Formats: sequence, C-alpha cells, structure tokens
Amino acid sequence: MLKVAIPGFEPMEFDHLVLDFNGTIAFDGKIIDGVEPAISMLAQLLTVHIVSADTNHNVVQEVAHLPVTTRVVNSAYQQQEKLEYIEALGAEKVCAVGNGNVDADMMKRAELGIAILGPEGLSPKALAAADVLMPNIINALESLVNSARLKATLRT
Repeated sequence: MLKVAIPGFEPMEFDHLVLDFNGTIAFDGKIIDGVEPAISMLAQLLTVHIVSADTNHNVVQEVAHLPVTTRVVNSAYQQQEKLEYIEALGAEKVCAVGNGNVDADMMKRAELGIAILGPEGLSPKALAAADVLMPNIINALESLVNSARLKATLRT
C-alpha cells in the first residue's frame, strides 16, 4: 500500500498502479529508459498492472521480466474494458496512468489519474480526465514515491 496525503483531499491509499503501455510507459512499442527500475521499485509497494490495447503486438514480451500483471484489451470497447478492469480492482485504491482516449474513463474513475505528455502525444480527452499532467512517465512514477511533488500540484 502507498499512502499520499494532499491538503484539501481525503488521504489516498493505493493498492494498485494501473499503467497503459504504448505512449505511456513505452515509445513505439519499446519500454522507455528508466521505467523498468521505477516499476520494480513501485512493485514493492503496490500491485502494478499493465493494461493495453497492444498496438504493436508486443506488450506481453516487453513486460514479461517485470513484476506486473498484464491485461490485453482487444475488443472494440477498449475504453470500457480498461474502466471495468480498475473497477474490479476497487477504483478508490487505484492510481491510473495513461495518455490516450481509451485511458480517459479509467483515469477519471481512479482515485488518482495521471496523464502523460510523452513522445507519442496526449489526447485532450485523457488530459481532461486526469487529476494531474506529468511531462513524462519517469516524473509520474517518481511523484508516487515523492508525494510532495503531487502535493505541490494538487493541494487546495
């Protein structure tokens, strides 16, 4: 469990970190440098999930060595599947991170939604659904451990 206290908010307690793959932790289907050690470290505090539409058909192979649970959503209802996935985990205990249209509902419903403005871009729909925007995935993952960064951005 990971606890984050932000003035003006109820204390947040996360059991799960749900990450999109392409555009969030990966660029052109390859994990971004620095992501693997950050995920390994966070996996000591949370259950880490990769939920992806698997655009490049390689997510399972790319994350096989990481301490994560992987779910590939292949239907025409990817956005709904991602939302249902975090609801099954207990959305109030989830931090969701993404960058695409199909990530918007899960980020909005999660206790904390983080949008990533990475090299593959960020959809306006995902941005509007997020609680916070981070310039890259490393900053986002580090902010979960160093919650003063989140506090500085989100406090009221």
